[in-house]
Amino acid sequence: MKISIILPLFDRRNAGWNALASAVEQDYPRERFEIIAVAGREHEAGADDPAVAAMLARCDAVVRTDLDTEDVANEIRLFQAGYERSTGDVLFFIEGHTVLAKRCCAIIAAHLGREPEAALLWAPRINHGESPLGQLVAMHNRSHERRAAERGVFSLGANSVIGRRLFERLGGFDLRYLRHSETALYHRALDAGVAFDRIGEPLATHYNDMSVALWRQLVTQAGKAKFSYYNALLDRGHDIRSRVRHGVYLLANRGWGARLLHPPCRAAGRVFLALATRASGISKALAYRMYVVALGCTDLSGFCEARIESAGS
Repeated sequence: MKISIILPLFDRRNAGWNALASAVEQDYPRERFEIIAVAGREHEAGADDPAVAAMLARCDAVVRTDLDTEDVANEIRLFQAGYERSTGDVLFFIEGHTVLAKRCCAIIAAHLGREPEAALLWAPRINHGESPLGQLVAMHNRSHERRAAERGVFSLGANSVIGRRLFERLGGFDLRYLRHSETALYHRALDAGVAFDRIGEPLATHYNDMSVALWRQLVTQAGKAKFSYYNALLDRGHDIRSRVRHGVYLLANRGWGARLLHPPCRAAGRVFLALATRASGISKALAYRMYVVALGCTDLSGFCEARIESAGS
């Protein structure tokens, strides 16, 4: 069994090159895993450093694409390019800001050795956040992981492992859905009755500190991706109400609803995020509640924006 670690050199945040370093320094036989690094068209800052160049040379492949890594919408295409170059039996997608545990591959292999029929695994992560925003993102990530303990999850952020054959049987990534493609694959796995198996130990540390501008881009694009996914389901005759956690998205999927909701949602997202980060030093619970509002409003504004753009195309 060979494990493919697929690492876009994208959105490294304050993790530096530690994600790459953690991949090449795995405490596991080197012939039993491969590292596929994926780069965009821009020259990565710091890649000329001799230590970084040496790490890149230790990768099994460095895939060069013509993608603009300043555009967060291209992230899923970087993952796709890495998958296409990979050869492993098991796929492990990680991010530029996820630093793997030293024994990450050994933990995955040991679990699969005990449970050879398992094809879709998930594991908790350690969340690292120093800034007020990073701490709020970490709190939200931990909330998602608590839900995953009950229902499983498929994520590209170094806490999901999937067999190549299952990944391909489920249809892999649909690039129309951008990063929401991971959720679409998760839904297809549930519909197919695939069992989710849990690894008890964390596989990685996720670095959550980022600029407000990057946070806004990521969350807005998530809303746009959700728009593409919901409407693709509608085009195939699906009832999306079971997929929509908040009914307001059904309203926002109408042109007039999107135009009505977009300005206040965008403004509310900015205001509540500012309030949340300022309140974090006073009350974590209050700050988190305001953060969830900011997240929801910004995601919904991205959804509305995509609906408005589709009407004008």
